[in-house]
Amino acid sequence: MNKRDLTRMIKESSVRFLRMQFVDIFGITKNVVIPVAELERALDGRVTFDGGSIAGFARSEEVDMMLKPDLNTFAVYPWTTEGETEARLICDIVQSDGESFEGCPRTTLKRAVAQVHEMGFTLASCVEAEFYIFQRDEQGSPVIGAAERGSYFDFSPSDVGEHARRHMVATLETMGFHVASAHHEHGPGQHEIDFKSADALTTADNVVTLRNVVRHLALERDLHATFMAKPLGDSAGSALHIEIVLREGERNAFADESGEHGLSPTALYFIGGLLAHATAITAIANPTVNSYKRLVPFWDAPILTVWSERSANSLVRIPSERGDDTRIELRSPDASCNPYLTLAVILAAGLDGIRNELLPGQPLAGSTYELSERTRTERGIRELPHSLREALVELDRDPVIRGALGDHIYHAFREAKAAEYERYRRAVHPWELEEYLTLH
Repeated sequence: MNKRDLTRMIKESSVRFLRMQFVDIFGITKNVVIPVAELERALDGRVTFDGGSIAGFARSEEVDMMLKPDLNTFAVYPWTTEGETEARLICDIVQSDGESFEGCPRTTLKRAVAQVHEMGFTLASCVEAEFYIFQRDEQGSPVIGAAERGSYFDFSPSDVGEHARRHMVATLETMGFHVASAHHEHGPGQHEIDFKSADALTTADNVVTLRNVVRHLALERDLHATFMAKPLGDSAGSALHIEIVLREGERNAFADESGEHGLSPTALYFIGGLLAHATAITAIANPTVNSYKRLVPFWDAPILTVWSERSANSLVRIPSERGDDTRIELRSPDASCNPYLTLAVILAAGLDGIRNELLPGQPLAGSTYELSERTRTERGIRELPHSLREALVELDRDPVIRGALGDHIYHAFREAKAAEYERYRRAVHPWELEEYLTLH
């Protein structure tokens, strides 16, 4: 899209306000709202904001930052009222001198994609995003309990969650997004929306858009939608399963009919890279204290560095389709992660596997939960970190993943997450009071 096309679409849609959106290093959406009269200034990248107000963004010399919009991300919000129609553009962050800002997650993913291209590949990816829908009380606060009682693939047309999810899908499609499928998930009140395959940057943009749309439409129905990794202790956590395909020209670089398991050496090396760097990836793909309540041996959550063609609880799974549909799925990321950074470190790990020809060993045939300690040791299988603190230690040890993030994001992310874990460590939780208050 060019500026002329965008200007025409804005006029045809009677857009009055434009949201210039970006995300911080934690994947939280931020925005600067401008009236459409300021469109020319926005398209020239002259909308500024105070980077010092965004956690993890600015050092003292980088306070003034500018928003550089990606015109291809233009979308009109269909819920706005007549006369006050809003649209959005997703932006990269640049410094006051026009140079790219190292702390911009979107730019970080662009760097990773550039490395894919330098190695002669193009990339496609898609996601399966899970989330919970809860009711709200009279004060508008979320009630921690399901808005309905459905389960995996249930069809319950009277459920408020079913109605809400259908509305969410329709809204996303109205905004121009391609939804592959949507269904009820394992947990009561848990849902999943899947996007069709796209380039990595579009996939990450879609995840951010999905979160915003889902939360907004839930609120309209007096519901609360959350992408928190593990909101209910006795139900499944919410994942963000990510599928990757590399291509060389028109050919699927992961496919090889004559290869073992129908996979090419490139695919095996990519898997090997994911397994080799899995523990460090976890810090980015599972970025909260709560994330590690999901990575437990229940509800098909991955806990070990293994790959499989069938096991739903393996870290890396190869869906059954072969030939041009061959793809690799990483199942550890949770729905709270920053999709730009998560995709960036996944690509860095996979490409490192290709460069160094890291083989993943034989795939696992059964459940990862049943592997003995002896088998794990013999096959070099490691456990994923049990806590955010352990994951940060693994991140510190991995120069490939740190390099994919860049020094700015690595240090800012690590400092913020270490502080988060320390707050958690010092807090007294309700479980402790219930367990110990009257006992001791």
